Amino acid sequence: MNKFSNHAVDWGDSEMQPLFLGALTFLSLAVFIYNVWRKVKVLKLAQPEKRWEKPGKRFFRMLRVVFAQSKLFKRAQAGWMHAFIFWGFCILLVRAAQFFLIGFFPKIEWPDFGILVPAYFFAKDFFIVLIFLAISYAFFRRTVLKPNRLTLSVEGLVILGMIAIILASDVFFDAAGNLKIFSWESPLGALVFKVFSEFLSDSTWIALHNISYWVHVLSILIFLNLLPNSKHFHIVTSFPNVFFANIADGGKPIHRIDFEDEAKEDFGVLRIQDFSWKRLLDFYTCTECGRCDLVCPALNSSKPLSPKEFTVDLRNHLNEYSSTLLSESWETIPVLMGNAIQDETIWSCTTCGACEEECPVEIEYVNKMIDLRRGLVLSEDRFPQEFNSAFKSLEVNSNPWGFGQDSRADWAKELDVKIWDKNNPSEYLYFVGCNGSFDSRGKKISTSVVKILKQAGIDFSILGKNEKCTGDPARRAGNEYLFEMLALDNAEFLKESGVTKIVTHCPHCFNSLKNEYPEFDACFEVVHHSELIEILIDQGKLLPRKSSKETVVLHDSCYLGRHNGIYNPPRRIA
Repeated sequence: MNKFSNHAVDWGDSEMQPLFLGALTFLSLAVFIYNVWRKVKVLKLAQPEKRWEKPGKRFFRMLRVVFAQSKLFKRAQAGWMHAFIFWGFCILLVRAAQFFLIGFFPKIEWPDFGILVPAYFFAKDFFIVLIFLAISYAFFRRTVLKPNRLTLSVEGLVILGMIAIILASDVFFDAAGNLKIFSWESPLGALVFKVFSEFLSDSTWIALHNISYWVHVLSILIFLNLLPNSKHFHIVTSFPNVFFANIADGGKPIHRIDFEDEAKEDFGVLRIQDFSWKRLLDFYTCTECGRCDLVCPALNSSKPLSPKEFTVDLRNHLNEYSSTLLSESWETIPVLMGNAIQDETIWSCTTCGACEEECPVEIEYVNKMIDLRRGLVLSEDRFPQEFNSAFKSLEVNSNPWGFGQDSRADWAKELDVKIWDKNNPSEYLYFVGCNGSFDSRGKKISTSVVKILKQAGIDFSILGKNEKCTGDPARRAGNEYLFEMLALDNAEFLKESGVTKIVTHCPHCFNSLKNEYPEFDACFEVVHHSELIEILIDQGKLLPRKSSKETVVLHDSCYLGRHNGIYNPPRRIA
C-alpha cells in the first residue's frame, strides 16, 4: 500500500461527504473566479498598452524575479523569509492537490510511484519546517520589530495565522494516518505521533485525522478567497505583472500622446480609468513591503511622497470605484488629483527610478507620475508657479533658463570647435545640452569633453546656436505638448543635417535622444561620453592617467545608471 492510500480519509459508508466537498470546492472556486474576473474586466476597460513583445525574454525574467526571488535578496533577512514561504508553498501545491484528490476519490487505488512519493514527502516536511521558521520571524517583525516601511495591519497577522493552520493540519494529518513508527518519509508526522501516542486513543487519532483533513481543506479555500480583496492578491498578480514589466534594453520609455485624436477631450491621466491596464495591474500587485520608501530621495528628504502610499491610495480608489467602472457610469468617478492623490505628492517625485529598481514585483512609478502631471498641466493648467518661466523660456529660447539662443555656443569660443555642416558632416555630433551650454559647472564638463575628443583625434562638431533643448524638462514636468514641439523640431533638423552618431555628456539628453526620439522617426547611434572614452582607451587612442591613491567618489546619474544601465564606463575612466 503506497503513501497516498495510507493517508485516505475515513469516510465510512457515506457517499455524501465527497459530494459536500465537491459543492464546497465549487462554491469557493466560483466566488474566487468571480472576484478575479471582476478585476480582469476592470483591466479590460483601461487604456490599451503594448506589452507582448519578446515573450521569451519576458518569461525568463519572470522565472528569475518571481520564482528565483532575485530582487528580494537585496535585503537578506526579509528576502530569505519570503523565499522560504514562496518556495515552500510551491512544494505544498502538490500536497494540496493530494488532499482534494483523496477527498473526491477516497477508495481509488493509486499507482506505485516508487521512490518519488517518499522523496516528495520528506521534501515537503523539510519545507514545512522552513515555512514555520519564516512565518515565526515574520510574526516577530510585525509585532516586535515593527519596521517603519511595513504596513502593520491585522490582515498580515491573519494571513500568517492561516499559513500556520495549514502547516499544522498537514502535520497532524500525517501523524494520525496510522504511522506507528518513525519514518523518514514523513518525519514530522511520525515525530508528532510518537510524542502524543501515549495520550491519545485510536478513536481519537481517527477523529484527529478527519478533523485535520477538513481544517486543511477549509483553510486552503478560505485563504484562496481572501486573496482577491487583499494586498495578498500579489500571490496571483505578481506573475503577470513581472511578465509584462518594462524590458527595454535601455530607458524607461515614456510614450507620445496622440494630440490629433479628435475623440479625446482631455490629455494625460485625470481619472483612474485613464491609466493603462498595466498601470492598474501594478496597483493590484503591490505587496506593501515598503522597500520603495526606503530608497525614495523625496521621502527621505521629508517631501510629501511615499511611493508605497501613492500606490496603495490609488489601489484603494480603484477598488472603491470598480463597481462604477463596470457599470460604465464613468462621469461619476472623481478626478484623482486633489482627491485620491494630492498635487504636492506628484511634484515631489524626482523620477529617479529608485523605487522601481527596488520593487520585488516590478511595479512602475515614473510613468504614472508623468501621466498624472500631464493631466494637471495639459487638461487642468495646474502646476507649480515656478514652471511658468521655464515653460515660456523653453518655448521662446529653447532652454529652460531664459538665456538667448545666440549665446548657446559662447562657452566654446576659445576652443576652436567646428560647427556642424550638413554638406561636410563630421563623424560625431557633440550634443552639448542646456546644462553644458549655460551652467558654469556644466560648461567645464563640455570643455573637458572637447579637449578629450580632440586629443583622441575624433572628428566631431557641435550645433552651436542651432541646438535646442531636447524637451526632456518639459516632458518630465508633464508639458507633453511643449516636449512634442521641441522633439519634432530637433528630430527634423538632425535628420536633414545628416546626423547619424551623437555623443552627449548629459544623461537626460542621452536618454531622450536614444530612447524617446525613435518615436519621432529619429534613430541615431547615441553614446554617452563615458562610453566613447572607454572605447577610445581600449583602442589605444587615449592613454589613461597614472593611477593614484586618491579616493574617487562617483555619482551615478539616475538617467545614466538606473534608467539606462550604464555603470561600468564611468568607473573605468574615472
